[in-house]
Amino acid sequence: MELNGCIQCFIGMIEGLMYIGIGLLTGCLIGLAVMPLIHDRAVRLTIRRLERALPNSIKEIEADKDLLRADFAMSTRRLELSNEQLRNKTASQLAELGRKDVLNRLKAQRDVLKVEVLGLKGQIAALKKRLDRDRDEPRPKVHHVGAMLRQWIPHRVHH
Repeated sequence: MELNGCIQCFIGMIEGLMYIGIGLLTGCLIGLAVMPLIHDRAVRLTIRRLERALPNSIKEIEADKDLLRADFAMSTRRLELSNEQLRNKTASQLAELGRKDVLNRLKAQRDVLKVEVLGLKGQIAALKKRLDRDRDEPRPKVHHVGAMLRQWIPHRVHH
C-alpha cells in the first residue's frame, strides 16, 4: 500500500505539472494570436505620426522654407542691429578718448607755459634789479657817438 500511495502522489504531481504546461502553452497561443494586432496598431500609429511630421504638399514645403528664410532674415537683422550698436559705442568711446587726449595735450602745454611764465617772471625780476642797480650807479659819460656805437655794436661788425 505504501508503494501505491507514493505512485498516486507522483501521478498527482505530474498531473499538476501538465496543467501548468497546458496553461503556459495556451497563454503563448493567445499571445501569438494577439501580437499581430498590437504590432499592426503600433505600425499604424507610427505611420500617422510620421505623416503628420512630413509635409503633405509642395506648398507646405515652400511655406516651411519661407518660414526658415524669415527666421534667418530676422536673426540676421538682429545681428546687424547689434553690430551697429557696437560700432556706435566704439566710435563714441574713441571720440571720448580723442577728447581726453586733446585735453591732456592742452594740459601739458599749459604746464609748459606756466613753467615758461615763471621763468620769464624770474628774468623780469632780475632785469628790474639790474635796472634799479644801474639807475643807482653813476653812468659813464660818453662824449663821442662813435665810442658809444662801439660799445653797443659787437666787435665783429667793426672789422
